Amino acid sequence: MANKIFRLLVVAVFAFFSANAFGQCEALIKDFYIAYMQNAEKNDSSNVELMKNHMSPELIAKVAEYTAQYDADAMIHAQDVSKYGMESLVVEPLGSEDGYMVKYKWSPESDYTWIVVQVVDIDGKLQFKDIFPVGTDAEGRSYIKRK
Repeated sequence: MANKIFRLLVVAVFAFFSANAFGQCEALIKDFYIAYMQNAEKNDSSNVELMKNHMSPELIAKVAEYTAQYDADAMIHAQDVSKYGMESLVVEPLGSEDGYMVKYKWSPESDYTWIVVQVVDIDGKLQFKDIFPVGTDAEGRSYIKRK
């Protein structure tokens, strides 16, 4: 009997920490995107430092390439931001490893803008592994053509 209780306790503790770590990554992503959108609205150059703190130089170059190809900021899949966009921002896990869907609306009537990212939480610090280009749907497929 004591062995069963111990096993249940171990499973419960593991489940609690797994759920907590999972939710923390979503919160870190949301915090990053809120800061990024606020910077884009007021002081776009601050996003350079923000990206350096959370991305490799190779990924920063990839994001710059996507931005040039699609004529939209690859981090937010738009040319500018709105207050409602920040308020409506949602982060959802995807079925893939380290995959998340960041989405927001320009206005209450608009469709969601989807941004597919892969991130990891390294000791409480968000690190982006990949960002998929503008026009990527929830399954990671592109639905628009490059300019």
